[in-house]
Amino acid sequence: MQRHWPGFALAEETFDKAVWFGSLAGLERTYRLMIEYGQPTKAAADEMWRRFPVVRVLSPRLEPRFDAPEEAPLPHVYFTEPDLTLSPLCLFDPEAGEWSHDDLIALTTVPWAADWLACYEGWLATGRWHGGGRHARTPEEKAS
Repeated sequence: MQRHWPGFALAEETFDKAVWFGSLAGLERTYRLMIEYGQPTKAAADEMWRRFPVVRVLSPRLEPRFDAPEEAPLPHVYFTEPDLTLSPLCLFDPEAGEWSHDDLIALTTVPWAADWLACYEGWLATGRWHGGGRHARTPEEKAS
């Protein structure tokens, strides 16, 4: 990570988890991010950060737009409660195999986060998401 993204520093490392903090520039602003990733386990209810790298925007906080014509209130995130502004970014389609545990976070996740930030700024200005992708299906949609 340090070689490709010197602005990212390893803040926490245990035998099965790593957390990095760093900054990425969007089109108009620079954002402070946290990336969390851990070794996968066989438990069915693994935390998200064990399945794939989880990226959160820490500052400036994401701005919900409940009036956006598309992707309201925030585009391409995994909504978390109670603070929507800290929801993890949806950077790829896990069901399509776009990322694997063999991929380097510095070569996949960080560039995808930079692209997401640029698309987010466009969405913030226009209310339209031009970043492509698809939403994860809800349990109700999967059942139908």
